[in-house]
Amino acid sequence: MTIEFSTTTTSSYSGNEIQGTFVRNESFTQSVTVSVPETEEETFTITDIQIELLGDEEPISITVSEPTINFNGTYLSGWDDVFTYVPPGESNKTTTPTDATIDELPEGQDLFNLDQDQKHFIPRDYDVTVTYVGDTTQTETTENVTLTHEVFNDLEAIRSFMANYDYGEG
Repeated sequence: MTIEFSTTTTSSYSGNEIQGTFVRNESFTQSVTVSVPETEEETFTITDIQIELLGDEEPISITVSEPTINFNGTYLSGWDDVFTYVPPGESNKTTTPTDATIDELPEGQDLFNLDQDQKHFIPRDYDVTVTYVGDTTQTETTENVTLTHEVFNDLEAIRSFMANYDYGEG
């Protein structure tokens, strides 16, 4: 059998099969219905769905109520933006600058360089394990599939981060 997702579409950017397109640093909610196509001989009932985000953790809540997966959250990571900073009152002439990602950057520093990742899209994949039972045969089957969200980087996330950053007093 092949597991199907109700939101499957083809990405206009990558050409890959995806289950949704989202924007970096924007909250989203999505419900995806999982199904097992019936055959001439059998229909199926989903008994369990397990799902795990692969890669970097994100502030995303995932709940499952067979046959639906519900997502609620924000995609933040996956880009390699690098900030260069020095302590307040210093410069790159008086101290060695430090490089940091957005997650590592401490508050209150004097920022003077940003190497912003220009990737337009990144995929965020979920490992989905679906267990289902044949309604006639009562045969239990477990399948693993990948659910992919494509996340668009409109570059607004960094502008917003910079506008809200607590700069040093230097």
